[in-house]
Amino acid sequence: MQADDFANNLRLLCSTESSVSAICRQIGVNRQQFSKYLSGAARPSPANMRKIGVHFGVRPAEFLLPTEEFEVHPLVASKLAGPQVAAPNQGGFETAFRGQTIPLRRYLGYYLSYFLTQSWEDSIVCAVVRLDEHNGMVRCRSMERSVDPEDGSLYLSKYDGRVALLGNRIFVMEYQALARDALVETVLNPVGRGQLQYLRGTTFGITSRQRTPFMSPVVWRYFGDISSLRDLMRQVGRHDLNSDRVDQRAKSILLGARP
Repeated sequence: MQADDFANNLRLLCSTESSVSAICRQIGVNRQQFSKYLSGAARPSPANMRKIGVHFGVRPAEFLLPTEEFEVHPLVASKLAGPQVAAPNQGGFETAFRGQTIPLRRYLGYYLSYFLTQSWEDSIVCAVVRLDEHNGMVRCRSMERSVDPEDGSLYLSKYDGRVALLGNRIFVMEYQALARDALVETVLNPVGRGQLQYLRGTTFGITSRQRTPFMSPVVWRYFGDISSLRDLMRQVGRHDLNSDRVDQRAKSILLGARP
């Protein structure tokens, strides 16, 4: 490896974004210090190297490749090519979800998702969610199952979607795979690098009964990799606000965010 390969590779990736100052703000690195990385006068600490790698979706070790190899690396080449020359089935909207497997890797696994519903008064719906890697992207699959307390009708919804980490927010776009009549968007705010147990945000969807649009605060509780879904599935469903089956921390966050 040549002494300036890292600086060359970093400058190459920076050229694909709007400005170095914006990159520094998003990563959380001092602009003056970052300039030393670009000039080759200094190397990032392991912690800053991880931040830079997560931002660009490139492993730290790959920054140390000779520049000739680095610029043809699949993750780098796709950034250099830009959406204007991407293949028809990979351009436009789809580009938001590609190259996300590294920055989102720490979020993969199972969750219980809690949100307020307008289908039933004073109720919380709990759904099961799984994030995994699939075909070079991060996939979201979720399921809701609620029983109407008035007539016992069962409402079942399954969703298949994609996930992107953009501007330090997690965006989830899902398609209602059974009814095929709705798209749902969820925006989550990761609070601190060490805080993963609860993700909070907002979800925009369609009610189970009337099929009308609604918006609700949402909380995802993280469970990671699990050997059996049985325990999680027992909690899936519609619950009264005062139910002991609802995660108390999640309920507190939901009610605190309710307008």
